[in-house]
Formats: sequence, structure tokens, C-alpha cells
Amino acid sequence: MTLTDGIERFAVQLEADGRSPHTRRTYRRHLDAFARWAGGDTEVVDITPDRLARFLTSDAVRLRADAEGAGPRAAITVNQVKSALRAFFRYLVEVGTLATSPARAVRSARTSSDLPQVLTQDEAARLLSTIAAATGPLARRDHVLFSLLLGTGIRLSAAVGLDVADLRLDARRMTITGKGGRRDAVILNQRLVALLGAYVAGLGDGPVFRNGRGARLGGRQVQLRLTAWLDAAGIAKVVTPHSMRHSFGVRLYAQTRDLRIVQRALHHASVTTTELYTRLADDGLEQAMEAM
Repeated sequence: MTLTDGIERFAVQLEADGRSPHTRRTYRRHLDAFARWAGGDTEVVDITPDRLARFLTSDAVRLRADAEGAGPRAAITVNQVKSALRAFFRYLVEVGTLATSPARAVRSARTSSDLPQVLTQDEAARLLSTIAAATGPLARRDHVLFSLLLGTGIRLSAAVGLDVADLRLDARRMTITGKGGRRDAVILNQRLVALLGAYVAGLGDGPVFRNGRGARLGGRQVQLRLTAWLDAAGIAKVVTPHSMRHSFGVRLYAQTRDLRIVQRALHHASVTTTELYTRLADDGLEQAMEAM
């Protein structure tokens, strides 16, 4: 199988797996760059670890394209190239085209830019108290929504996709739609059960979170509302709804020091993804030590 054929088949598999369009485009862009460098008609069995290493140290990877401006690429972008190569060759092993992956020795560089912005526990409390002190149905909705994001770590898409029928408050559970359309059960603490119970009492069927016209709330609206609330709370950080997922992960790991619990709570397929939160927790420890 040639590189070109392999990349085409991998692209189809990514779509079949339900990977996001953004992920598919990113992987395809980096793999096409590798095919141009190595030659699209190169047989995949002829790709060796040494050849991949030479590609990763070449200008094709290390330097920005003209459209991106001059100078070296950011380490996080190079890491994306490495991730694409690892995923591609792992796929070829899984389908039996290769016996072993030539990318098995490829490691991502550790960079501070990999670490997402998170809210501290005090900042999260200040944000929620600011929203709770406001009046009106939209403020009440936002208080429940952001309490849910911070208290469960679910993704924004799962939160806005919630229907009243997905809630099983008597069992302290709700069912969300995760990546790839997978349905997952999420545990709710007593505070969230009480908040959600009072909020949905008069809603009837349909979406849990709705806009001013009664339709399902959109993700862009949530980001705009969050930015306004952060400003009102005096929190000078660039925080997104996804940052709340990371904030939850950091707090849960700090409390349990158990990656498997965090992995299960966030529904990560691999604990490797969850290891991010050990780094974020260690960064917080370093800051605390510096402040001593």
C-alpha cells in the first residue's frame, strides 16, 4: 500500500469513527505534508523510524509555510504533526497492513502552551456567586448551566444537548451524548440535583437549556454569556466553556490523586489523555511553593 492510498483509507476510517471535522482536517493536512516530503507513491512498509525522525527535523515540519509567516513553528503545532503520524501508523497496524508502527518512538515535546487555562476554586466560586446574585430567567439559567459544567466536567456540546428526559435526578444521574454520539451516564452531586430539580420543574419536555425564544441554547451564546459573567466577576482570564472541563479535572485530581477516577468522570478513552491534569496540578503546587 502506498502512502497516498493509506492516507485516503485512514481519512475514511476517521469519519467512520465519528472524529470531528476539525480533527480530520488537521490530520489530513499534516499527513499530506508527510506524503509530499516522502513521496506519495512510497510504500508504507518502507517507512522506518529513522525516516520519520528525518521528516520531523526537516524544514517541512520545523518552519512555517509562507502563508503562516516566517520563522519556526510553535512546538504545539509540531506536536500535532507527531500526533497525526502516530494515529496514522497505529491505524495501519490495527488493520494488519504493518506489523509494527514506525512512529512508536515518536514523542511529543512538553510545552507550557499545551496547558489549558483553568479557574481556581476561588475563581469558580466567585463566578457562580456573581451569577447567583443577578436576577432574571437568563441569569438563573446561566447559574445552573455553569454550575453543571464546573461540577461535572461535561463538554459544552453535551450540556446544550441535554433534554429534560435525560435527567434521572432521583438516581443522581443524567445521560449525555459524548464524542462520536456515544451515550454516557454522569453522576450528579446533591447540590446539582437540587439546582437542576428546581430549574426544570416548570420546563416540560425538550431542551434543558434554552435561549430567550425557547429554542435550544447555542454554544456561541454560552461563550458570550460566560465572557460577560467573567468580566462582572472581575476574573481577568481568557476562559472558555471547555476550560471549565479542565477546571473540574484539575480539582478532582487534586482531591483524589487517582487518574482512573478522573478518567472515568471525564469519559476519556485513554488514561494518557487524563495525565494532563497531573501536570496542571503540579503547576499549581509550584505556584503555591513560590508564594510561601
